[in-house]
Amino acid sequence: MSTRIRQISTFLDQWAPPQVKMDYDNVGLLVGDPNASVSSVLTCLDVTDAVVAEAIEKGCEIIVAHHPLIFSKIGSINPTDEQGRIIYKLIKNDIGLLVAHTNLDAALDGVSFVLANILGLDNLRFLDKNYSISRKIRLITSHADSDAVLKLLNYHSAEEAHYFEVNNRKDGLKCFEAIIDQHNVSVLKKALKKEGMLKEGSFQVIDLASTTQNFGMGVIGEYPEEGIGKNEFLHLVSKALDVKAIRYSGDVDKIKKVAVCGGAGVFLKNKAIQAGAQAFVTADIKYHDYFTEKDDFLLVDVGHYESEFPIAEALKNELTEAFEDVEVSVTRTVTNPMQIYVSDPEPKTIQQS
Repeated sequence: MSTRIRQISTFLDQWAPPQVKMDYDNVGLLVGDPNASVSSVLTCLDVTDAVVAEAIEKGCEIIVAHHPLIFSKIGSINPTDEQGRIIYKLIKNDIGLLVAHTNLDAALDGVSFVLANILGLDNLRFLDKNYSISRKIRLITSHADSDAVLKLLNYHSAEEAHYFEVNNRKDGLKCFEAIIDQHNVSVLKKALKKEGMLKEGSFQVIDLASTTQNFGMGVIGEYPEEGIGKNEFLHLVSKALDVKAIRYSGDVDKIKKVAVCGGAGVFLKNKAIQAGAQAFVTADIKYHDYFTEKDDFLLVDVGHYESEFPIAEALKNELTEAFEDVEVSVTRTVTNPMQIYVSDPEPKTIQQS
């Protein structure tokens, strides 16, 4: 049985649920038939004319991208402008477009985790866990197989699942409690109902003050032992991300703890400082944001494309492992619109003796 686009979409939704995206964002299947079969996938950061041409050349049925092609409502689709031309080509060539953007930024092993791994950091964890989507669920049921109920809760990513006997006029009632992210609640409830474990009025969902451990923004990690010097660190970043020029501010002798955020992440600068990081690697830093009152702190801008393009390789690896019958490749098209000119040093004039 061939793989369908909806199966790839479901897989990405489990990794990076659409419910955790930013309000302005547009993610999921933006173009294409969810029931179309897939044998070849192309992953990329941006969807451009050249990327679509590459997908056509390779015979891909779907493009999986990080940046959305469509943000706002579209009045018409025709090849008279760039966006319309790309959508027109996708539809004409039966190529789907699946996008995971800010939901993949916020996911475990998402954009910032990939960046931190490339920089060789250890002991990775979220820098800012600001997603208040954790819920406590309470299920009262007379279902005899307690292990089966616990297994179903765990299958749907419920944490800290446990149960206890309920003192009631009716014997055999048990109360199951667990912590679960909000986007998993409705799916869990349907599964409980299907298995006959859900009694009418016995399923409660309670808001929690604590934030989820499964989603966040930015990542922080460490280098082993005493860390590395500033110049060694900047050289490492340059080579790891193939960056010819790096903008930075600040100074530091040794760097052990590093915070990162793929894309425009300077809003996390103070979080990085509070977490004790000696360096923060991100992109799209404005002039005034380069000023920091913290001594021994390096603020580094590696470029938006450079900080996020590694996610295309990560998408390829995850999809290849999940779908053995599908060929997945990373685009060979460089979609970075920014160019860098590095001037050669002026030749020195030889002084006559």
